[in-house]
Amino acid sequence: MNDLDLVPFTDESGGYGPGNPGRHRRKKEKSSGKTLVALLVVVAVLGGLAFGGWYGITKVRDFFTADDYPGPGSGEVTVVINQGDNVTDIANTLFENDVVASAKAFVNAAADNPDSTSKLQPGNFKLKKQMTAEDALLVLMDPSNRESGPKVTIPEGKAVVEIINLLAKATDIPLKDFQEAVKDPAALGVPEWGGPSPDKLVLEGFLFPSTYELTGKETAQSLLQEMVKLAVQAATKDELAEKAKELGVTEWQMLTIASLIEQEGISDDFGKVSRVIYNRLSEKTGALTYLQFDSTTQYWLIITGKGRKKIVTDAELKDPDNNYSTHVDRIQGLPPTPIGNPGDAALKAAANPEPGDWTYFVVTSEDGHSSFTSDYNQHLANIEKCRAVGRC
Repeated sequence: MNDLDLVPFTDESGGYGPGNPGRHRRKKEKSSGKTLVALLVVVAVLGGLAFGGWYGITKVRDFFTADDYPGPGSGEVTVVINQGDNVTDIANTLFENDVVASAKAFVNAAADNPDSTSKLQPGNFKLKKQMTAEDALLVLMDPSNRESGPKVTIPEGKAVVEIINLLAKATDIPLKDFQEAVKDPAALGVPEWGGPSPDKLVLEGFLFPSTYELTGKETAQSLLQEMVKLAVQAATKDELAEKAKELGVTEWQMLTIASLIEQEGISDDFGKVSRVIYNRLSEKTGALTYLQFDSTTQYWLIITGKGRKKIVTDAELKDPDNNYSTHVDRIQGLPPTPIGNPGDAALKAAANPEPGDWTYFVVTSEDGHSSFTSDYNQHLANIEKCRAVGRC
């Protein structure tokens, strides 16, 4: 194998990546019966690949043999499997590190092993070079072969500016590298719907909160790209677009709603908080189109360097420079962007608000639970309970 053979494998439609075209053209020859038969076979195979997905990958082995090393391999190489990597991603990583002779040999081995989908996990693995694809698969499926590296945990609800500070402290990557990377959301993988318009994409909301295992090989861009990849997967796995359409909002607005839910309540109350947001934004409650959430001003304080506060002041809520206030006449509806990065539970609640007519809520217990009502006088009574437990 030489360097010209290192062509990444792709499997987006169930087929194989393009091979290198021949360097010289043969002179035209007269067609023959054998040529016609071969052509029909190729057409049939390609048709199966285009429409067959994994089925196409399985059937193609009837016609072509994937290159595979005889094994058992030698030497040692550390391979990094990232969160969100699929079988094809892993196959390409192994191929690029000369662990397997071809990416498709690994894909074939994974297709033959019914446990591969559930047992292939992210992490660092030590493998030999030039192993058989099946042996490489078995190494990756065994959790005892997974090396533990340093970890960084990103809590739900943190803002981008807070997250990149956490990442800079947990890695050897300078903060300025993260500050530069966040300027280009599109390069980090933020989708076209991730902003007020396709040419105004926003990173806020797309750094998925989770625990990330570090390899020491990350760059600011690669680490942020991994987080965005997981955020997009989380935001779309429950058919976000369809749910958003049913609820009368865009995908971008639903992500913003999820970020509000994350800040405004504990997970037990997420479904009810979600319903309050939709009820207050409804045309049926025209007088209530102000969300009146202090959390949006908290976010403004964070991104302007003033820092998060326990209780925001009336002056901060009405500050003319505060374009995130949801208490003033000039701003109705949702804030201009998400106000942090929501997790799975908040995303699910944004897509599935609990049934109810509530339009008010406030924390009324020391453990963070809120009381919900559609009656303003009852809400005033609940505010007194909030003060009594020191939450207002």
